[in-house]
Amino acid sequence: MQHSLAVRDLNVWYGESHALKNISIDLPIHQITAIIGPSGCGKSTFLKSLNRLLELNEMVRVEGEVRVDGENIYAPGVDVTDVRTRIGMLAQKPFPLPMSIYDNVAYGMKIHGMGSNGKLAGEVERSLRAVGLWNEVSDRLKAPATGLSGGQQQRLCLARAIAVEPEILLCDESTASLDPIAAQGIESLLLELRGQYTLVIVTHNIAQARRLADYVMFMWLGELVEHGPAAEFFTNPKNELTREYLARRIG
Repeated sequence: MQHSLAVRDLNVWYGESHALKNISIDLPIHQITAIIGPSGCGKSTFLKSLNRLLELNEMVRVEGEVRVDGENIYAPGVDVTDVRTRIGMLAQKPFPLPMSIYDNVAYGMKIHGMGSNGKLAGEVERSLRAVGLWNEVSDRLKAPATGLSGGQQQRLCLARAIAVEPEILLCDESTASLDPIAAQGIESLLLELRGQYTLVIVTHNIAQARRLADYVMFMWLGELVEHGPAAEFFTNPKNELTREYLARRIG
């Protein structure tokens, strides 16, 4: 099946504040899209609109459509839990659950009834291997996840996200709280995963966007100013505002 991710006329309000304004875009599948722009421009709001996490804030109002494989995830009757299974999220700071390493990875699969206990063990191992963590933790799977280093915790959270086999992974400044070596490890993992998943990342780091992105969205004051393939975007931006922003950030 050919997957797709399309946004049409998306508007978001926090109370009276109009945070996202008429955003329409088709995001490339099995590639990394980086969302860049100054603080407060709507990057994280846009990201969280893609899996309905915004609804956790009762002040939020959303209008428009986010279509995953042609289905509007905001349509009446859509199962929000199913949406958040198909569209995983890796947050800015590692957030291991207060349980063992094994149970962190198995948690989502248990919630969604994905396999017996016998199958779970194999899937936990598969997910931990996918993020390069298996060899580091295989002898202490019952140990508390909170005992892992920051970089290991973020890889564990990534393993937890992919264990439920999502189509799309959203990453909100997912290396910002890590040391440079751990951050480089997460970047390498994202590059490896892009052939299997559609990845959408928010980053303040232009150098990171240039290293990772196949496609770039530039946002400013809640509007989508410019978007396009990364090579073209960074070498020949069309919009004057984009050119000024990149010149200030790249130097």
